[in-house]
Amino acid sequence: MNLNDLFAHIETTLLSRFKQSGFIQHNGDKGENREEFIMEFLREHLPKRYGVTKGEVITKNGERSHAIDIVIYDAVNCPVLYAGKTSILPIEGIYGIIEVKSSLSKPEFDDAAKKIRFFKELAPRDLGVITSRDFATVHRASRPFGIVLGFQLSGNSLDSLTANWMQQSQEVHDVNFFCNLVCVLGEGVLRYESVNLTRGEKNLLLDTDEFVNLVLTIHKREKNKEAYDEILLRIIKEDAKDRAFGRFFTYLLIMLNRMKLNTPDLGQYIDPELPISVVRE
Repeated sequence: MNLNDLFAHIETTLLSRFKQSGFIQHNGDKGENREEFIMEFLREHLPKRYGVTKGEVITKNGERSHAIDIVIYDAVNCPVLYAGKTSILPIEGIYGIIEVKSSLSKPEFDDAAKKIRFFKELAPRDLGVITSRDFATVHRASRPFGIVLGFQLSGNSLDSLTANWMQQSQEVHDVNFFCNLVCVLGEGVLRYESVNLTRGEKNLLLDTDEFVNLVLTIHKREKNKEAYDEILLRIIKEDAKDRAFGRFFTYLLIMLNRMKLNTPDLGQYIDPELPISVVRE
């Protein structure tokens, strides 16, 4: 059995558990079971430096997110401010979120995308300072990601879902707040790709900062009428079928490996007048 076959087996198991949960009458319980299937897998298979929970995030200004289906956070440096059925975590320690839907219709996709936008609007762009024995470095944290994952489609197809995503992105307008990846189990994956027509190159756009910086650079050069390579941004539809979950997990790992966060400074949460904490390596 190769890795693709292994993930296909895992996906079949997840979908089977999802169908079994259909016997549950209460919609809230159904939702929690649906999310728990994915969280269980991620907790067991992601490197231990990544924490996985259901919860809310809070900013140092006291702003709160919605109840997020799955939060992936820095398990080494991020404190859990409240550890209950729904955890509360400082936003500086969050890599990204996953919104999980039982049936991914257009309204459900729009709901997930709006939640991702609201979460990303809370993310700070503050600089962090890291010191060692010889020098200090200033670091700006990576932008968080937002992923939509559905167990099945509802009244649509991957093609129409692609059109929904494009329309939703146009409405959001600000590339900082776009969704980064969409997965539907048993169907496939939607992701961004950049194509450099001048050089004849194409690349995965899974790095959240690379994606935003590329779009902003293009807009800046267009505004200033500067010469630049002709670059096309597009959504790629992968009809992966029973290998969709394997693609999702692989792309998630790529995103995480390219990100670096700042350590949450709880002093700023309890008193903004306190000196900023400096992290020592």
